[in-house]
Amino acid sequence: MEPRFNKTEELLSSVNGITIEHIDRPDECCGFGGTFCVTDEAVSSKMGQDKVSDYQRHHIEYVVSPDMSCLMHQKGISDKENAGLKFVHVAQVLNNGPF
Repeated sequence: MEPRFNKTEELLSSVNGITIEHIDRPDECCGFGGTFCVTDEAVSSKMGQDKVSDYQRHHIEYVVSPDMSCLMHQKGISDKENAGLKFVHVAQVLNNGPF
């Protein structure tokens, strides 16, 4: 078994003022998956809702990812549920924003 490694987390850990929180199932897909969200809309939606619930359970304020499609999918679900989460691409954080 290799030690756990997450490139995005490694990059973010070098940014001052950021606290990295872990959710229960960090490796679970958000459910977008390209055409999957069209062909299996209900499953895709439920997977996204599960991710948003996981963030809420851990009092996450910002969700940072290198994948724009995942961010858009989860933001849509978060907005629909009035979860109040903020979704940011990792490049924005590494470029001194939005904090």
